[in-house]
Amino acid sequence: MKTLIVFYSRTGCTRRAAHELAAQLGADTEELREAADRSGPGGYLLAGRDAMQKRPAVLQPTTRQPGDYDLVIIGTPVWAFTMCPAIRTWLSRESGRMRRAAVFCTQGGCGAERTLREMEQMLGRPPVARLILRDKDIRGGGCVDARTTFTAACRMAD
Repeated sequence: MKTLIVFYSRTGCTRRAAHELAAQLGADTEELREAADRSGPGGYLLAGRDAMQKRPAVLQPTTRQPGDYDLVIIGTPVWAFTMCPAIRTWLSRESGRMRRAAVFCTQGGCGAERTLREMEQMLGRPPVARLILRDKDIRGGGCVDARTTFTAACRMAD
């Protein structure tokens, strides 16, 4: 099964999770990049505001097409109890082009369940698998059981 993992990461936690999942699944990855600078304290504040207000992001061009894959896994950090603008923008553009999808999110605080529900609504169908990872567990190498369950569900989606 050909799998793509599309993700956005401001601090590196979601990136690390995406690459670990890609290694387990033999998946390709596509990291979304924004035109906006989200670095530093100012970027953090703007990120939260834009997520809360559900503002679209201006994305740099991507190289991979979701329709070329059997499964697309979408990963987002949780910002202000919701998905980041880059993932929201990408999903609004690409959700109809995916055969099957799975979703995951990373969080330092809370809001993951709401975020995954919103992602499912944008997909227009239930994902084949869902995963919530805490930033501290990603940095500490935890959540092995959750990742194993998630990747097993993704493999079974074929």
